[in-house]
Amino acid sequence: MFKLYMLKLRRSLTQSIALGIVVLFGATASAQTPLPLNDLSAFTNKAGNWKIVGDASVDISQVNVLNTTPGKGVLACIHKQGTYGNDYELLTNFKHGDLDIELDFMMTKGSNSGIYLQGNYEVQLFDSWGKSTAKYNDLGGIYERWNDAMPEGQKGYEGYAPRLNVAKAPGLWQHMKISFQAPRFDASGKKIANAVFLKVEVNGITVHENVEVSGPTRGALTAQDVAMGPLRFQGDHGSLAFRNIVINNFDKKPGALSDLKYKTYYGSYSQDLDPATLKAAETGSAEALTWDVLKEPNNYVLTYTGTYKAPTAGDYTFKLQASGNSYLKVDGKMVLPNEWKTTNDFREGIVKLSAGDHKVELYVNKRDGWLRPVLGLWVAGPGFREVSYHSLGSTLGGSPPDPILVEASSNTVLRSFMDIRPAGKRQRVVHTVSVGSPSNLHYSYDLDKGAVFQVWRGEFLDATPMWNDRGDGSSRPRGSVTLLGDAMLLAKVSGQSPWPSDTTGSGYRPKGYVLDANDVPTFKYEAFGTTVSDKVTVTDNKLFERVVKLEKPVNGLMARLAEGKSIEKVSDGLYAVDGKSYYIQLPSGATSPTLRKVGTQQELLMPVNQGELKYSILF
Repeated sequence: MFKLYMLKLRRSLTQSIALGIVVLFGATASAQTPLPLNDLSAFTNKAGNWKIVGDASVDISQVNVLNTTPGKGVLACIHKQGTYGNDYELLTNFKHGDLDIELDFMMTKGSNSGIYLQGNYEVQLFDSWGKSTAKYNDLGGIYERWNDAMPEGQKGYEGYAPRLNVAKAPGLWQHMKISFQAPRFDASGKKIANAVFLKVEVNGITVHENVEVSGPTRGALTAQDVAMGPLRFQGDHGSLAFRNIVINNFDKKPGALSDLKYKTYYGSYSQDLDPATLKAAETGSAEALTWDVLKEPNNYVLTYTGTYKAPTAGDYTFKLQASGNSYLKVDGKMVLPNEWKTTNDFREGIVKLSAGDHKVELYVNKRDGWLRPVLGLWVAGPGFREVSYHSLGSTLGGSPPDPILVEASSNTVLRSFMDIRPAGKRQRVVHTVSVGSPSNLHYSYDLDKGAVFQVWRGEFLDATPMWNDRGDGSSRPRGSVTLLGDAMLLAKVSGQSPWPSDTTGSGYRPKGYVLDANDVPTFKYEAFGTTVSDKVTVTDNKLFERVVKLEKPVNGLMARLAEGKSIEKVSDGLYAVDGKSYYIQLPSGATSPTLRKVGTQQELLMPVNQGELKYSILF
């Protein structure tokens, strides 16, 4: 039976060749190099429309207007739209082949820019906020190629739209990661492989994977592919800003794992077993790590020893996939401790290595018959991407469950648990109602506090954790999430008294929700002796408008609209929250809010003595 199982597993290889590419996606943090933004010495710019500043901000009512303050750390382009030319571009002084880049960027209203890998292959930056669908020329798109010899309407080709439009509002800091594989050339200079965008992420969401481009995109520096080229930031289509630019320049050869020797032992042995106390059933050599040397699928101990040759000194990330108990040692020191994991679990450990040879020891002990055997090892190091050191079939012991996805083609409401991680700490909201809309704007509401605690743009929910097998009752957002804070909206506070962390003393009693004719919920609860209704609606496919009504508000009752490390007034009625993560916007003519600081946090407070509160959440 075990031989039959292995035969079926080997047949599945034809369906899994993509793993050879997938293992390239990872990049070790040790190779990351921040691009200094103290001055422009790392760049070349002929026109002088780029400068180093301390901060940037945008008024969303004004087209292409970027305001800056003096200082360092932010790269700003101030450019009048309608003036074009290569002199306005910003080029790095270094050239690259394979490269990962990660950065924050801020668009002005109506602005247009792009990041060109090797100066030739553009990932589009664009103010795509509120667009229901995205094209190749929207935020995160891979721009089209161009052929002037073709008839009108056919000149552009090979443009790739992002999978989702997750663009934030102008003036908010957004995040992008690009993993790029340069074209390959033989010794004679002939191109033998096209450039590939291995992965592009926008605001935490993967919008492209394994996109091959047959040549330079429109507006490239060179007409033909090249082995090396500069990073290029487009600066002739509008104003924008960048910060926290970090690059991984993969210009080194990977390390090699050699002299692999294995030993197998059979029996239900303790996970703390010292295999040196046992007699091995089989011994041998292998070209790559694999569990395929085993004669039994369970109740075994498998050990490997080998030599890892580190090409350069630095930090190396070892990633291990092994079902059952396992540990990994390098030079006798534990990199990954002895822990039990399932088939689809991965572990990572970082170790500092000198250039040269290092002894590697791997131990696997599996005693759970329901687990399929898997064994995989990947290493990433200074100047090279993650590389696998196992046979391809060795990691195909099992597949994760098919996802159970909830769409929101119409207004949709779903109750579940929801796990969030404010300040990196896991918190479970146990009475969550998630509300989805066909506009691809969604939010989660805490029935225990009357709080809108997260909003996101993209697809609706992954209910796999809730409904697969026994389930744990939770669902997950399928989009770019912005956390708003899980505190009660209403409270009585004065001076510097802290905002309450729970509903104690408020008389809070949830009353559920009612749906209108369009299935949009209005949440009901009692607090502070009054009945509250709370409704959130999508406006212009861009933002949420929240209307809270109180039947008989008591004196001194306040609403906290936002809380974060920083809250700044951008323009009349518009406030940027938590380092320009999202906006709170008040309607024209609204009472001015109170901005107060409590400890290290700032809060935006509004009195609700008039019985109604209106504001919008822009993200």
